[in-house]
Amino acid sequence: MEPPGPTEKGQKIKNLEQELNDLRQGLVVVTDYYQDLKDASQEQIASLELDEGIVKPLMEDDLEFESIWRFHEEVLLADPSARVPCNAMFEAFEQFCTKSGRDVVEQEAFEFVFARMENPHPVCDRGDLVGYRLRPAQQ
Repeated sequence: MEPPGPTEKGQKIKNLEQELNDLRQGLVVVTDYYQDLKDASQEQIASLELDEGIVKPLMEDDLEFESIWRFHEEVLLADPSARVPCNAMFEAFEQFCTKSGRDVVEQEAFEFVFARMENPHPVCDRGDLVGYRLRPAQQ
């Protein structure tokens, strides 16, 4: 076997340089890919932190309000002369939530939000809520 000539050596060197260049380009692609994964992971973590810290509490507040609002709309009738004990009103709210598959909020939260309802605005007087009565069960 003859030793490789200068053109063959030059061609081999050129081929090796091309392969080295291809490997460098592949390394850049892989590095970019992992950087993209890292960035996406950091964005996902930030999104989860935002969801847990801000969005989820707001949604829970909205769900609490929605339950109380639905109770207000579906179970109560405006009656300026009606008086319902606060405990009886909350028990009716609990029953409404149970029947409709909604989460029951604590009584303090219920009373806080309910006291801010309008049309008409309920008034708390000596342990009774004045301004609403419960709909009869058959309605």
